[in-house]
Amino acid sequence: MKRFLFAHYACCIFLLLFPLMARATGQAADRVVINGEEWCLLASPLDANDSIYNQIDKILPNAKDRCISTGNWDGFVGDWEVVDSCLYLKKVVVDMWDEHKRESYELVFDADTLRTVLEEYYTEHGILAGWFNREKLIIGRGELVTYVHGGYLRNHEEELVVTIKDGRITHQEHWFNKKVVEGWSVSENELPKTGREIIESFPYDQFPELDTVRVIVHVSNVSLTPDGYFEDCDVIFTRGRGKQWEEDPNHPIIVALKETMRKMFPWEVVYLHGKYTVSSPTGGRGGQFTIPLGKKK
Repeated sequence: MKRFLFAHYACCIFLLLFPLMARATGQAADRVVINGEEWCLLASPLDANDSIYNQIDKILPNAKDRCISTGNWDGFVGDWEVVDSCLYLKKVVVDMWDEHKRESYELVFDADTLRTVLEEYYTEHGILAGWFNREKLIIGRGELVTYVHGGYLRNHEEELVVTIKDGRITHQEHWFNKKVVEGWSVSENELPKTGREIIESFPYDQFPELDTVRVIVHVSNVSLTPDGYFEDCDVIFTRGRGKQWEEDPNHPIIVALKETMRKMFPWEVVYLHGKYTVSSPTGGRGGQFTIPLGKKK
């Protein structure tokens, strides 16, 4: 009975702690052409630099006239092209709203127009994104394999993972992703169910200190077999209100948590960037998630 009460209490806390991502929305991706083929750029280089953004914003229609939405907070997207490993802005497409006709339409601002505010970056190929630096930028196409209802936290069937330095691609990896097995998942929609199963199955009887102390557990880098068996993960935890994280992989609580997850089968398996793992509710690679164990004083 005591174990049930602790598990029930922890589940309630977990549901309160779980991020309310349903209130967010995946953002519209910029478009980028590479070798004549169109991809989704899962970032906004124009948002990466306040000065650049403000310069662009000056020549665009007033925000109140744009179609601002939770899926596009700027009301515009950029069209890009990669030429000789450099990223060039070709145009900015603004979603507009005609109040009289009650319909939307687009306004296009090409590179020649943008040159008036970004002269230093203007070239014959377009506006060089010389201000933009990013490691592990994802460029994708094809069906979605993972999706988080917020930002650019998603994965496509085919992806380029690139490093950009001053607008030039300095490193690139090419990956093909896929969903392999359906099962226990820590994706945005399934994490409450999976977290509840972990909490309720955890062997509280072995840890009497959890009668009065709540432990916050952070799981990451989950590895799975291709057929859905749990192999290993990284686990750290902190007690009560303390900020000291316990990282010893041999700590009994960590060992017990992994054993609890090992008994759950099958796990959802996605093949992502060369690794069999699970979807993440936060977009982090390797199935990052946080759950509470035990009871708070």
